[in-house]
Amino acid sequence: MVFAIADQPAPAKTLTGVFTGAFMSVDLDAIHADLPPLPKTIRMVVSDMDGTLLTPDKTIAPSTLTMAKILQERGIPLCLASARPPAAMVPYIEQLGLTGQNAGFNGGIIFKPDGTTSVSRVLAPNVLSIVYDMLHLHGIETWFLRQSYWMVQDAHTPFVQHEHGITGLTPHQVPDLRKEFEGIGKVMGVSSNTSLLQDVETELGVMLQGEASVRRSSDILLDVTPALANKGEAIRELALAHGIAPHEVACLGDAHNDLPMFSVAGLGIAMGQAEEDVKAAAQVFTDTNERDGWAKAVERYILPRVPHS
Repeated sequence: MVFAIADQPAPAKTLTGVFTGAFMSVDLDAIHADLPPLPKTIRMVVSDMDGTLLTPDKTIAPSTLTMAKILQERGIPLCLASARPPAAMVPYIEQLGLTGQNAGFNGGIIFKPDGTTSVSRVLAPNVLSIVYDMLHLHGIETWFLRQSYWMVQDAHTPFVQHEHGITGLTPHQVPDLRKEFEGIGKVMGVSSNTSLLQDVETELGVMLQGEASVRRSSDILLDVTPALANKGEAIRELALAHGIAPHEVACLGDAHNDLPMFSVAGLGIAMGQAEEDVKAAAQVFTDTNERDGWAKAVERYILPRVPHS
């Protein structure tokens, strides 16, 4: 196995060395071995935000801004694909000077910076009922989002206050989320019990297969969106809008909700701090989001594959 990080190849046992169970090691090696070779040409870039484009303090590093500008100068569209709602993405879109479409809610909504949408998917009431009951059963804090309207049962929990600080969205406290099933684009389950959240992700994923996409966007956040609201479909939609084939798209991500994007794009790049199964699903990985990983990835893996005009 050959992974590359920044400008040097990683040791051959990067993944296998962190697991004590041989089965898991073989499984990750097999996943990586089945990936297609690196593409010769890249004509578009799609990037996750939190943990990828953004630093841990939720800012865009100067190196990232520089590389984003170079991509634009080379005629390469840069699109963002995030679990965030549009309102929590727009300030960064404006800072980057992006003018095209972007994907919020893991692809559940495709929108332009002016707010116009080309795709807007919502969850069916029966799916919402199952999700709400499951999260409630396990004592997992539950949030509903109707586009950028954020509904919670208690606006004063530490998780709500933390999310408000990150996204700037205003939480709206409602007496009963079960009466708010209309027009919901995303449900978020929040818990510091990461193993429980992982178990619920697996269980709900099986129960709702074909009806919803169930993916963790971080250790403490579980996202439930419509079945076609995943970042793989987002890449297809965004590439189609630009007349570009998915195999000519490079994508960057760090979390489990980025896995569908890796499976569709021609080039998948995982961030250095990503979990090992996420890295295994990408052809290459870069440095962390604390160490200019995004800019290093663009410089090493993407720009050399951009056609000269």
